[in-house]
Amino acid sequence: MEEIQKNASSSIQITDNDKQTGDEQHDKLVKVNNKLKRVLQTFKDKIHRIVTERPDLFVNVGEETSERLDHLISTVEHLATQIDLLQSEHNESEEQLRNEIHELQKYERNLTED
Repeated sequence: MEEIQKNASSSIQITDNDKQTGDEQHDKLVKVNNKLKRVLQTFKDKIHRIVTERPDLFVNVGEETSERLDHLISTVEHLATQIDLLQSEHNESEEQLRNEIHELQKYERNLTED
């Protein structure tokens, strides 16, 4: 009889611990979920601010936040490609100018030597 009471009492304690652990996990999930909701709302607010300040960037783009974000990412990628091209052109022009300056200096030296 005593053995049954001990087993029953430890079983109740284990069940209470399981319930407490489940409640803690639930509370953690609720906190994480709330944090994610706040982060998502922050992104939505920032995208909305950009749309309000620069509507010209969103011509023919839907009103869904995900569409706007995709459009912004696409725009940034396109601009990054343009920047890379401009940097390459700049480097080429700079190199050409250096070569021309070098040639002119050579020509000038030849003129002064004669």
